[in-house]
Amino acid sequence: MLLVRKAPFLPALFLPALLGIFLSVPAATAASLEREPSFRDNFYDVEIRGPLCWIVGYYGTILHSRDRGLTWELQRSGTQEALFRVIFFDEKRGWAAGSYGTILYTADGGRNWQVQPTPTQEHLFGLNFLSERLGWAVGSRGTVLHTEVGGRTWVSRSVGDDVIFNDVWFLTPKQGWVVGEFGRIYQTRDGGQSWLKQKSPIEVSFLSGESRNLFRLLFPSSSSGWAFGLDGVILKTQNGANWQVVRHDGALPGDRKPHHLLSASFYGERKWAVGERGTVLVSSLGDDHWRPAPFKISPVTLNGIVFGHDGLGFIVGNRGMLLRTEDGGKTWKQMSIAATAPGRGVSRLP
Repeated sequence: MLLVRKAPFLPALFLPALLGIFLSVPAATAASLEREPSFRDNFYDVEIRGPLCWIVGYYGTILHSRDRGLTWELQRSGTQEALFRVIFFDEKRGWAAGSYGTILYTADGGRNWQVQPTPTQEHLFGLNFLSERLGWAVGSRGTVLHTEVGGRTWVSRSVGDDVIFNDVWFLTPKQGWVVGEFGRIYQTRDGGQSWLKQKSPIEVSFLSGESRNLFRLLFPSSSSGWAFGLDGVILKTQNGANWQVVRHDGALPGDRKPHHLLSASFYGERKWAVGERGTVLVSSLGDDHWRPAPFKISPVTLNGIVFGHDGLGFIVGNRGMLLRTEDGGKTWKQMSIAATAPGRGVSRLP
């Protein structure tokens, strides 16, 4: 009997790449500066190293700021593939991952980006580096890639199951997790040589036809971790082996619809999660209670959140959404990037 697989749910941030929609970036003339697509397209992830910041997004967009997000310039990525994740080891060395097996590397803060060869054409949604040499990338069709040489070569460490992986997190060179489709959670204790499927409290079978996806992992310490997913579900582990639901699907008051949680980060004593329709949740590190952040923004999908060591933080999302904080999230300002010259822009209040 032939089983036809139902198209898996993917959040809005992944749809452009999978649908094959390609947008060209028009030349930035005086008449088109305010419409430059690089500043208006979907932003998928953001990274901070000291005063330096990077945003990646649709159609190979990479934006860079040298002054804590006050001004931005377009860096040449050399690709037109969507870039879903970005991570920097220091102010010089960084990687970006995206559609069709794309992984980019820079050794000079992004002045030059180079394509690293990968053994896959699958979309890469998760990226994690423990050092300048040791890294992992995960994506569609059970793809798990590993490098021990800074990405000069990547080898497959896939689990062997046809499941979409959305995120990967390693605490040590040996111990790590991947999460994704059907609510599945896998753990390795040998650096990815083998993977053990852990018991997930929200896992469903392929034949069930249900969607129970997990999109992001967060391990603020070696003793506790969280996973975030579809319909606002949040899982927690205190030992890395057992997971429990701390926020159920639809756990919102009244008739409010639950929204998917797509990214998470932490700073100081608080952890954060962001997602669909402007959803921003906050919780104390030692608390399982998540509450909406006390501010309102435009109801667009929020795809990424990150904090620096001194309280600088960003939230990025669709349609050029950019929020900025300088006090660890106590106050946020919604910004827009207004073009000032070809490939350059300045942050301002909308």
